[in-house]
Amino acid sequence: MTTKSAVHMIACFLHLCIVNGQAICEREMTAEWRVEQKPTVIKWTLRENICSDFYTQCWNMNINITGEISEEQNLSIPQICPLQLQLGDSLFISSEPSFQSYGMNLVNVSKEEFINCPKAGFLQEQMIFNCQIRGLHQVDPNWLGVGTHYFAELHKRGPLLCNMGLRLNVTVKQQFCQQSTNASLCSGHGKCLSHVWEKEYNCHCFSQYSGRFCQKFDICSTKPCHNNASCTEKSELSGDSYECSCPPKFSGKNCTEVVGQCQPHTCFNGNCSNVTPNTFLCECDKGFT
Repeated sequence: MTTKSAVHMIACFLHLCIVNGQAICEREMTAEWRVEQKPTVIKWTLRENICSDFYTQCWNMNINITGEISEEQNLSIPQICPLQLQLGDSLFISSEPSFQSYGMNLVNVSKEEFINCPKAGFLQEQMIFNCQIRGLHQVDPNWLGVGTHYFAELHKRGPLLCNMGLRLNVTVKQQFCQQSTNASLCSGHGKCLSHVWEKEYNCHCFSQYSGRFCQKFDICSTKPCHNNASCTEKSELSGDSYECSCPPKFSGKNCTEVVGQCQPHTCFNGNCSNVTPNTFLCECDKGFT
């Protein structure tokens, strides 16, 4: 072993000794779609951003609210904090200088290989980079299609750093929040959001709007039906956008008309007017309803 190799080996050993593996990953549980694409730099190092407990560290979640998450997702293994990207975002890997002499590269692996760490016999087509990791490298966009990707360190010599945490889970999401390419996200009536466990971005509509793209105005939310009547939305082809089901003694489109005809003193503080041969309305004096 040369003096230079020995120095690198000692540096790597000291590097491993200070790894605590207890980082809590910082993340938002719900992300909103960004119009602009964003570059992300991942530090390929064991000194920071290594988490172990899948729920409480890697995803920074309260274990009491994970009832809908399957057991197979609970992979408590050392890894770089999982990353979620939008389709079109760029990813850069910044390597640890003390590892560069060991001929490291990243390899695209299966989920099983991600869990157990890659051994040997990988094809050149599975290598993320064409050369060894030195400094800052951009991951080819072809490796960042929609879905979940697993990257792991593949070493030629030295310690098994993948087992120590040099592996990365990357999820790339697309959005389904536009009716057409030039349309506004969620028709301007909602937010394009994705929870960390969801595979894509979808519309979450503001009050009074509904539909996949928040394109439908919910007229019933404005409470057009009176006197405890129920409101039902109707198809636009019918001409009317809603229909009121009136309770007994009330009639009219909005159930504001009373069944019957005007009689003396029918309206206590206002004027009575017959609307149809079977209904009437009280036009109230100021200050009365």
